[in-house]
Amino acid sequence: MSLAGTRVADHYTLLRPLGQGASSRVYLAVGDDGKAYTVKLFSAGLTAHAEREASMRVRAPHLAEVVAQGEVAGQPAVVLRFSRGQELFSRYRARPALTHERHAYLRTLSDVLEALVAMHAGGWLHRDVKADNILVQPSGEAQLLDYDLSGPLYEIFDAPLCIGTAAFQSPEARLGAVLGPQSDLYSVGVLLYWGLCGALPEGPHPHFNAGPLGALCRRLLDPDPARRPGDAEQVRSELLRLELD
Repeated sequence: MSLAGTRVADHYTLLRPLGQGASSRVYLAVGDDGKAYTVKLFSAGLTAHAEREASMRVRAPHLAEVVAQGEVAGQPAVVLRFSRGQELFSRYRARPALTHERHAYLRTLSDVLEALVAMHAGGWLHRDVKADNILVQPSGEAQLLDYDLSGPLYEIFDAPLCIGTAAFQSPEARLGAVLGPQSDLYSVGVLLYWGLCGALPEGPHPHFNAGPLGALCRRLLDPDPARRPGDAEQVRSELLRLELD
């Protein structure tokens, strides 16, 4: 059944589907203000999940902003401002990205880190920083999306819970340990490695490129979170400094 024309939260009108996520169907919508929005529709059994995502109200230039919560045909809905761009891997088809488009790719990583600075300052971890959750414009400007797996810093569960996407997941997330900012920054290290090498790191001892960016990547991918950088703003500052070198 088509939901085109359906109203959400008395302000947004669904236009067409955009895609299917792990736990929601995503629609393009238009607000009564004439602006574009993204609406995520969750199954009726995921109300608590939708409410959790809707509570992520941190605002920052490179974060998809949650603006409203509603319901469509018994399904919980979360409304976000529409983000433009291509998924990171699609945007950077010439690889390694740092060889072919150094300035643009470093801007992308800087924007992701700026988004994480805001999330961490607001007490949140993204917990699924990966290429699919980053939309990139031709200039390299990026938006970090999708708070399906996001949650409070150092959240404790009743039992160990493995959170994230395997290829971008920190070792401690894989083990279901309590997570801090270092876990999100490990995922940034995976993206930096991909930019340097044109492939995702494999195995416990990946090959690192020489040079300052390779050294930063090695630190971000340190298996021990205690030795890994834990401040997204410091990592961003170092990245920006290396861009000028």
